[in-house]
Amino acid sequence: MTKSRRPAVQRYHDRVAGHYDHSYDDAFWLWHDALTWDYLRPFLPREQGVPLLDLGCGTGKWAAKLVKSGYQVACVDISAAMLDQARQRIERMGAGTRATFTRADLCDLSTLPAGEFAAAVALGEPIGCTEEPRQALKQIRRLLRPFGVLVATFDNRFAGIDYYVEKGEADELARFLRTGRTHWLTRGAEERFPIFTWSPDELRKLLRAAGFEVLDLVGKTVLPMRQQRALLESASARRAWSRIERSLARDSDALGRAPHLQVACRVTASVGGREAASGRGEESAGP
Repeated sequence: MTKSRRPAVQRYHDRVAGHYDHSYDDAFWLWHDALTWDYLRPFLPREQGVPLLDLGCGTGKWAAKLVKSGYQVACVDISAAMLDQARQRIERMGAGTRATFTRADLCDLSTLPAGEFAAAVALGEPIGCTEEPRQALKQIRRLLRPFGVLVATFDNRFAGIDYYVEKGEADELARFLRTGRTHWLTRGAEERFPIFTWSPDELRKLLRAAGFEVLDLVGKTVLPMRQQRALLESASARRAWSRIERSLARDSDALGRAPHLQVACRVTASVGGREAASGRGEESAGP
C-alpha cells in the first residue's frame, strides 16, 4: 500500500510508533493502566494457554501483559510500525513464540480464523477509530468462540462537550452531539482520522445490536487526575485515589464525567428465539 493510499489512522500511527510510549510514561498513566488491568483481569479466561486477540495492539503494552499471564496472543494493528514495536517488546521478553502479528483494519479481519479466540481486548479506543465501528464489531464477533468475551474501551461523547464550548463553536457542538463523530487532533490534515463517540446508553445498544451481552461498564477515569498528575507521584497516593475512583467508576450518575468507557461483554447465542448466556452468567458480572 502506497503512502498516499494509507488511511489517515495508519499514517498517524506509523509516524508516532517509535516514540508513542513516551507520551504515556508518567504517574497518571501508571495509575490509569493499573485501573485498566484491574477492570480487565476478571474477564480473562481461567484456562491459560488459550488464544486471545489484542486488537489495535499498538506497541504491545497489553499483549505483553497477556503473554506474561500465560496466554497465546494474536496481535492485530493497522500500523506496520506499531506491530514492529509490539514484536520487539515481546521478543525482548523471550516470548516471541507466544504471539503472532497481523496487519489488518478492524473492519476486515477475514485473514484470521473464525471462532478461534476465547477473548479479545481492544484498548485505546481502536473500534471507534475505524470507518465503520458496527462492521468492526461484526468482524470481532466472528472471531470469538461461543460466549467469548470482548473487553474494549470507547470514547465517551459527553467528554467532548467542553472542547467545543471552549472554542465557542455552538454549531459544531450541536453537530457533534447529534452524530457522535469528531476527529483526531493532529498537526497535519492528512493524518486526521474520524473518531466515533457514544453515550453509555448508546454504547450498550450498539453492543447488543452487534450480538454482545454487556457484563460490565465503567467510566475511566471519573476523577480528573490527568490534570492533577502531581497528586499521583507516590504509590500510596495512587492507591488512595484508586479507592475513590473505583467507588465511582460504575455509578451511572458519574459516567458522564469520564473521558472513556471500558466495557466487558460476551457473545450471545440465540436459543429458542431468546438470548441465552453461558453458565458464567450465574456469577458476578463484574470484578
